[in-house]
Amino acid sequence: MPTAIVLAAHGSRHPGAMAALAAFGARLSRELPDTRVEIARTVGRKHGGRHDFGGARRVPDILAALAADGVGRVAVQSLHVVPGEEYHDMLAGLGRFLEGNAAGLTVSVGAPLLASLADVDRVAEAVLASLPGKRSPAEAVVVMGHGAPPPGAGFYDVLAEKLGRLDALAHFGTMPREKGAPCPDIGRIRDTLVRHGVRAAWLLPFFTEAGAHACCDLAGDGPDSWRGILEAAGIRCAPLLCGLIEQPAMAALWREHLQTALSRLP
Repeated sequence: MPTAIVLAAHGSRHPGAMAALAAFGARLSRELPDTRVEIARTVGRKHGGRHDFGGARRVPDILAALAADGVGRVAVQSLHVVPGEEYHDMLAGLGRFLEGNAAGLTVSVGAPLLASLADVDRVAEAVLASLPGKRSPAEAVVVMGHGAPPPGAGFYDVLAEKLGRLDALAHFGTMPREKGAPCPDIGRIRDTLVRHGVRAAWLLPFFTEAGAHACCDLAGDGPDSWRGILEAAGIRCAPLLCGLIEQPAMAALWREHLQTALSRLP
């Protein structure tokens, strides 16, 4: 029975971001030459469906096309970071499709990057291992995540705690939930760094792709970006703009979740 993989990600219109997803899909296609690989977008309700990311379609649309082509087994691999709102919206849409699906598709879903405490431990270590060797012991690490309501928020909280235990100068924060709202996390991080006399920080995005949030909200030149806020406090910043999907250790963890999903297919 033909098998397919659907990589489900938020996506981005920022140049290069979708190329990183495409490269991950191409690697899977080379590793699994008999398996069809598709990329789906999972833009949440708050975006109003107004984005078109390189022609990528939604998960139910791809499933319908796969069923029409005679594919019977599908692993839908979430490329979300945590099981947040968009992930659960994707599951709900998938459930609605399958309820009305008479094509006989068998579907298994792979977990997001952070789906267990063991995942958090591995990711925290991978974040610090991704830093350049030229980082000095006096330089901080500031990691920006997207933020999520519970239960996804809990994974961010545990990751922040784990990073702090591994490295006293590693700080994790998330963006505000509402666009344009003040961001308490970067204010807290800035005050902590100033209090400890830190004068330099590496900035890391914690997003699947290094899109607009990474390039503008984290590392942008404006005064409201995290870089702008830190540099206004006298902290020199060095951004490392690389999506998680581009980092081998992170990609390997998603690949393991995918393998689990494939193993559940009959």
